[in-house]
Amino acid sequence: MSPNNSIEAAIWVALGGRGTLIGPLLGAAIVNGAKSWFTVAFPEYWLFFLGLMFILVTLFLPRGVIGLLRRRRHD
Repeated sequence: MSPNNSIEAAIWVALGGRGTLIGPLLGAAIVNGAKSWFTVAFPEYWLFFLGLMFILVTLFLPRGVIGLLRRRRHD
């Protein structure tokens, strides 16, 4: 397992949302979908995009996509 795979796994959890089983699965689907498109269109920039995605998720979605969906459902 390369460092890139470990970084991707951490981003799956951060993007999807910690504390649930479905969150990281959703994060994995989003990241792998983005990876499939991005590595074809801009292969040399994938790692930069991955880092940017992690920073943006950390700043704007601290509970991940699942946290965002839960918040919208309760509002």
